[in-house]
Amino acid sequence: MRLVVLKTWAIAAVTLLMLSSVSAPAQAELIRDDNPYLLLEKVANRTFDRIGTDRELISANLDHLRVIIREEMMPYVDWVYASKRVLGRALQDTTAEQRQEFYAVFRDYLIATYGRAFTAYDESKHTVQFGDARRFNAGSRMVEVNTRVIEAGTGRPPMRMDFKMRYDNDDKIWKAYDLVVEGVSLLNSKQAEVAQVIRQRGIDGTIALLREKAAEPIRQYQEGDDTL
Repeated sequence: MRLVVLKTWAIAAVTLLMLSSVSAPAQAELIRDDNPYLLLEKVANRTFDRIGTDRELISANLDHLRVIIREEMMPYVDWVYASKRVLGRALQDTTAEQRQEFYAVFRDYLIATYGRAFTAYDESKHTVQFGDARRFNAGSRMVEVNTRVIEAGTGRPPMRMDFKMRYDNDDKIWKAYDLVVEGVSLLNSKQAEVAQVIRQRGIDGTIALLREKAAEPIRQYQEGDDTL
């Protein structure tokens, strides 16, 4: 249970978490840093601060988490690239219209998934240790940023999380597209789920299922909530 819960909220919180807005949210200036290690840390800290500041609003209405995710996270999540990776071989069998529809609904699905994940996050218990920014080699365009999640007062060992990031040449910014938790790639896991749904329902049926999942109200996280 610990692995599932931490894996899921970590995706949402720091991946910033797998899964891109073309422009910055109106409420905040887009964070830019040529070093993806530093960028990830800055975005994560601002998101955590926003959750703490808006805790009363979240307690009153869990759907407020969608607002935080859209404004603080999604500009740094390469959801278009992740969508293409999730579609895998099925990408070549889709029309341009289906692809655009899938990208959009997958983004909404991610926001809803992240929202449920954040209900398991407690800023008073969870802390994140970020990888050494000096490990970044200037000129790289794809990197893996290592972080560790620590639960205060439990005595449990830190949870290992490796964030895969790529430099978006169009938006001129680093974005996260995958999270590897204790060696398990979440992008690969989601690709397997989507592939199975496509086999059963086809691409249009898969889009409909994702839209249905995305529209569900945010509720307290339960094991299995992050699966289709």
